[in-house]
Amino acid sequence: MAQWIPTIRIIQMILSLSVVGFILLQARGAGLGSAFGGSSAGSVFKTRRGVERLIFNITIVFIVLFAVISVLSSAIHQ
Repeated sequence: MAQWIPTIRIIQMILSLSVVGFILLQARGAGLGSAFGGSSAGSVFKTRRGVERLIFNITIVFIVLFAVISVLSSAIHQ
């Protein structure tokens, strides 16, 4: 199983970059004011639809895959 470690590391790197990319795609225009407790009149919670929902679900899948591969890598390495 030790021969798979380089391949698993590459998969981990690809997944981590993909997760970062998908999280950045989800960034909303919340503005700096809301980070410090300010609120605007347009801040209403809404459901995700279309591409936004697809990106959200793909992000979850990639995070789970990254976690599983990280645990597998750790188990193989020991």
